[in-house]
Amino acid sequence: MARPVQLAPGSLALVLRRLEAQKAAGGAEGPGGRAVFRAFRRANARCFWNARLARAASRLAFQGWLRRGVLLVQAPPACLQVLRDAWRRRALRPPRGFRIRAVGDVFPVQMNPIAQSQFVPLAEVLCCAISDMNAAQTVVTQESLLEHLMKHYPGHRVWHPIIQSFWMD
Repeated sequence: MARPVQLAPGSLALVLRRLEAQKAAGGAEGPGGRAVFRAFRRANARCFWNARLARAASRLAFQGWLRRGVLLVQAPPACLQVLRDAWRRRALRPPRGFRIRAVGDVFPVQMNPIAQSQFVPLAEVLCCAISDMNAAQTVVTQESLLEHLMKHYPGHRVWHPIIQSFWMD
């Protein structure tokens, strides 16, 4: 069994609420997570009077956007501490069109990877390859199929005899 993988270590969650004026102007969907993240980072990077906050904001990385307005950000531990302190002092600025409702630490989510089999059914490989070639509007011939298989499934030296044995003229 594969070793567990930690997702989102060293992250903060910002629970945001859209302002009413922005809801009416922006429709039901509103801006995407990356746009909200950039607006949040920009708002706090402009705090030139608080150099620590501006520097911490510039080191933030977008981690994710959850429905209902939860922005996940990641940064080195010292930068996250600056954001926590700014939140406690009510100095953390929201992205334009939002209000920050809460800020909190995200504990890493553990993922247990599912191992894949070494076996790939030949029928599945051939169907996928032909489908990909059709989608790319490539004519499927014995030679072009063999070339596609060797490119996308490297290390399988048996393609040529297999294709020859299954190819129908």
